[in-house]
Amino acid sequence: LARVCVTTTLAAGACGLTVVLIYYVMSHIWDVSAVCNGVLGGLVSITAGCVVMDPWAAIVTGVIGGFVYTGASKLLLKLKVDDPLDAFAVHGACGFWGVAAVGFFCRPEYSYNLAGSHGFVYSGPKPDLIGIQIIALLIEIAWVSITSSAMFATLKYTGMLRVSAEVEEAGMDVSKHGGDAYDIKP
Repeated sequence: LARVCVTTTLAAGACGLTVVLIYYVMSHIWDVSAVCNGVLGGLVSITAGCVVMDPWAAIVTGVIGGFVYTGASKLLLKLKVDDPLDAFAVHGACGFWGVAAVGFFCRPEYSYNLAGSHGFVYSGPKPDLIGIQIIALLIEIAWVSITSSAMFATLKYTGMLRVSAEVEEAGMDVSKHGGDAYDIKP
């Protein structure tokens, strides 16, 4: 339990600091929301490996998670994908990285798989866990693609996927909640 607490805290802190520094270099503004999403990205990045990594690997996982989060967030903006909370960047991209990170940084003594596979940064008889993690990620991508396609196709077929043009133009905050979420004047 102590290792889990330490690695989780280190990854979250490292990712939060990395993201806020990246945002400061890019905008010259200390962005509080960047810190918050960076910490969340670090927590997601370390979740898969918190019990099998050393503290130094948790820091590396968090730092790389910061770059993964920032890259995914900027990519979605460039692609004009509406994700105002950066949910995909935090949970999807950092989660993907976190699962892969186990394949890099799983310490042989902490590995709990029956085959004895561990991360390839350590020497030992079976540093093949990265291949297993990649297979797991491909299976997850297939599962999410199939289930999401079925869900969105059903929503589209039933007319529940999009709001009307009038509601979209007015904004969901006004039309569904009775007021603006932000006081922004043009």
